[in-house]
Amino acid sequence: MPDPHEVSTAQLAFAAESSAGVGVLTVRGTLDFTTYATATAFFDKAFARFGPNLVVDLIGLDFLDSRATGLLVNCWKRAVGEGGRMALVAVERGAARMLWITGLVTHVPVFPTVADALAAALSHDEE
Repeated sequence: MPDPHEVSTAQLAFAAESSAGVGVLTVRGTLDFTTYATATAFFDKAFARFGPNLVVDLIGLDFLDSRATGLLVNCWKRAVGEGGRMALVAVERGAARMLWITGLVTHVPVFPTVADALAAALSHDEE
């Protein structure tokens, strides 16, 4: 049985770790309708393991479609609904550009690095 903290398919790779009480999820490859079910299962396991405080690193994403963007929106809503926070790590180019086109970045905090996202999460927890 594969390590539940790392999931890979021919098109998609996930990794998960904890840093300062925050789940750091890394997504690489193609996040679209063909990988949607795998991605949904991964995020469900991440919520069970880490709770609602998550940082999702999308820097290694090759492709992101509208259905996958909807999955990220649902994860953000779930995190907030469960009293947590979710942040994305992405830059406004390549696959993650969809986040800016759809306006998702006006709702979900986006940072250029995992370190920046974790620093923001930790400073929020200290407030």
